[in-house]
Amino acid sequence: MARHNFFKSFDGTKIFYSKEGQGPVLLFCYGLVCSKLHWAYQMEYFKQKGYTVVWFDYRGHHNSEIPKDIGKLTLENIAHDAQYLLEELKIENVTVLGHSMGVNVVLELYRRIPEKIQALVLANGSARAPLETMFRSNISQFVFPVLYNFYKKYPNIANLLWSAQGKSKIAPWLVAQLGFNPNLARTEDVEAYIKLVAKLDMIVLLQLLKDYENYDATSWLHEIKVPTLVISGENDFIIPYEAQEVMHQLIPYSKFELIRNGSHCPQMDIPDLVNLIIERFLNEASQTNTNKKTEYSYPNSQDQNTQLSSCISSAQTSRQREIS
Repeated sequence: MARHNFFKSFDGTKIFYSKEGQGPVLLFCYGLVCSKLHWAYQMEYFKQKGYTVVWFDYRGHHNSEIPKDIGKLTLENIAHDAQYLLEELKIENVTVLGHSMGVNVVLELYRRIPEKIQALVLANGSARAPLETMFRSNISQFVFPVLYNFYKKYPNIANLLWSAQGKSKIAPWLVAQLGFNPNLARTEDVEAYIKLVAKLDMIVLLQLLKDYENYDATSWLHEIKVPTLVISGENDFIIPYEAQEVMHQLIPYSKFELIRNGSHCPQMDIPDLVNLIIERFLNEASQTNTNKKTEYSYPNSQDQNTQLSSCISSAQTSRQREIS
């Protein structure tokens, strides 16, 4: 039975959530100024496979309120919101999936309630401040303070410029080049993402980036004691795959999947393949005895290469139909 509602979190901020399906619970956490769209293909797939699918809009995002004190817009507090949501829904056991900044939300949620977490899926994220390696350069560390100060001085102008991307014809093309595989991702998905982002207050992006830049979980990742799948895009330009390799090395019971031809959003580029990878992991995690660290032999696996070729071919055919 579908359930879409709001709850008041620990500080009174109103948070929107959705719960659909029946069966083992999967909680999906999206990235910075993203939306449920980024996990849409997986949520629909696993709902059909007999799982309960749960997601929520972060504070400051879409249907949820911006906290009255903007300083409370932090990764830790978003994880706190997720904890409150699980309590609201009386969920005692959950597998949590995070993409990009959602990885950090997932990690903080695990640190809060490890006893309730059955497994983790960490896609295209970083365990520490991302700006120093974003776009395979440290230029973001210099650009961000300039943007933040500009917003503080001219918030109305900054928001006007920010919202303009929703009507821009260049923005979808640029975002497709940087954050997606433009040959595989659906144009309508990229355009829908841009329109949703443009409706947000720019301070949400800036405040969370400011908090994100102080984040570092590397010192305690070795304490994670549940099966963990780390997903990486071979051509991720936003958070390079080396960041995911670091997480894999630091998390004892982790598996690593490098998605060939995948971008920062491989779950949207090649959803069928990512669905199969996650499904296999969930099946293994439900039976695993976490006595040793394991790794998929993806680069050398004929079976998985066949799956990849099939999924890419399907995605390209769909993309060509869309263009024509």
